[in-house]
Amino acid sequence: MSFEKEKEVFDKIYQGINGYSISQRGRSTMDTTDTKFLIYGEVSFAELLTIVENSGIKNQFNGLTTFCDLGSGMGKSLIGAALICPYFKRIIGVELVPTLYESSLGSVQQLAQTNKKLANKIKVINGNFLKLNFSKPALSPNVIFMHYPMHGTGVEELYLQLEEKFRKELKPGSIIISAIRKLSSPEAFPEILSPICVQCKYGNATIFFHKKV
Repeated sequence: MSFEKEKEVFDKIYQGINGYSISQRGRSTMDTTDTKFLIYGEVSFAELLTIVENSGIKNQFNGLTTFCDLGSGMGKSLIGAALICPYFKRIIGVELVPTLYESSLGSVQQLAQTNKKLANKIKVINGNFLKLNFSKPALSPNVIFMHYPMHGTGVEELYLQLEEKFRKELKPGSIIISAIRKLSSPEAFPEILSPICVQCKYGNATIFFHKKV
């Protein structure tokens, strides 16, 4: 499937928008204790399509209903997931930076002009995903997307905190898709597919696929 029409919709929504400047403007007004893990990195439609179509992961989505991007930025992964994976019933983004959150709401509104049904699936939360309870019915995601273009102690600490949350709050069978760094507990989150390499704006990124047991 080519997804040419879907890509046209995606590109029109984000044409001329500079997410980096939107991110910097928002982060400049925030307390540094809230921004220590923040780094801006966009995901393109082509990258999302490669992840879904070339990895085999969509064959693992049977029965899974709720996609959630942790650090959803301008909402590119949310719009992309709605367009590429219409079988998801709910699509949730969690974004801490207020300017990015506001931009993502505008993107969803633009999608609604083309396809209101898809747009209505999307919910964006302005907040810290470490403080949310994923086990609550209002959230309860079973496909998690984590795309952090960074290395080092900051992302290691973040991943360890997230893994602890996933242990406590995600249901067995939930899928976690992570970029660059895989989860550190194979007994709890085994890899279910071979990693794939995706060309991103910041360079090549390895994408890992895990499932909670």
